[in-house]
Amino acid sequence: MLSRLFTRNLWLSYILTWILIAAIQVLLLNRAYDIHLEMALLDSIVFNVVFAIVGFGLWNMVRFSDKQKQSQLGLISYHLAGIAFTILFWLGSSYLILNAILGNYTSYIVFLTNSLVVRILEGVFLYLLLIFLFYLLISYTELKERVERETMLTASLREAELNLLRSQIRPHFLFNSLNSVSALTMTDPAKAQEMVIKLAEFMRYSLNISGEATSTFEQELHHAGLYLDIEKVRFSDRLILTKKINEGCSERMVPAMILQPLLENAVKHGVYTMPGPAKVDLTVKCNPEYIEVVIGNDFDPDAAPRKGTGTGLSNVDKRLAALYHRTDLLKVIKNERYFEVNLKIPLS
Repeated sequence: MLSRLFTRNLWLSYILTWILIAAIQVLLLNRAYDIHLEMALLDSIVFNVVFAIVGFGLWNMVRFSDKQKQSQLGLISYHLAGIAFTILFWLGSSYLILNAILGNYTSYIVFLTNSLVVRILEGVFLYLLLIFLFYLLISYTELKERVERETMLTASLREAELNLLRSQIRPHFLFNSLNSVSALTMTDPAKAQEMVIKLAEFMRYSLNISGEATSTFEQELHHAGLYLDIEKVRFSDRLILTKKINEGCSERMVPAMILQPLLENAVKHGVYTMPGPAKVDLTVKCNPEYIEVVIGNDFDPDAAPRKGTGTGLSNVDKRLAALYHRTDLLKVIKNERYFEVNLKIPLS
């Protein structure tokens, strides 16, 4: 649709340009050379219509020469031959037509004959002008197509990167959960069974949205709730969760599975390291520009650091950068005994 519109507008501009050139030539012939207005009009129409028709051939000629990628010398020779043929055809056709129509007007025929050199120079100028514009148009079109191809390639690469980053979440979480189930089967089989049921529900939900780039914030909270239910089975009363969620955020679209890795990070590096009860705070604020999520957790600064694959915070940070082309949407604040992640999700 756009290409057809571009072509239609292009040829409309081409026709309007020749109408303008013809009008200028009529005024020049009538005022400067004192040619009768009707004769000047006929002269201008014939010469400019013929050259405009020749211009269609020049367009194809330029396209052919561009595709052939000739050498500079070959290109010059190509266009010298083009100039000679164009002027010969243009002047020959125009002179024959005007002689046939206005042959009885001796004064005009004399003017027509005497203006041959000026017409040749005019033909050379028009040829060079058209050739320049056609080459410029071809360069613009090729640049536009190249930009479109690069944009499509960039979008494809970004989508592939996002899919890769999203796919890392489920195996990462599943690996940790199965380790916990394995430990619970030895100490508390009932809790192990409950955890498996919760894990199955969590993974079913994850599979349902696996092909989606975004989900509603309500779905994300539900997904995060399933995760926390699994962790509550493991930690029981040691995990203390507080929520402060503003209304009006539930139907907003956010990147799929964006909250769970942050909560997992809070549990893994906070609750897991604490000898007693540990708090995880989830605060959500919604405004016209962003959903602001703050996830904080207690941690023991004297505990040995937990080992991991590093796909938690870095995964979220990379996804946000790929989606929104910004690197300021995830911030980490670490105090003496409190770790806080500030996440801003743009709504535009």
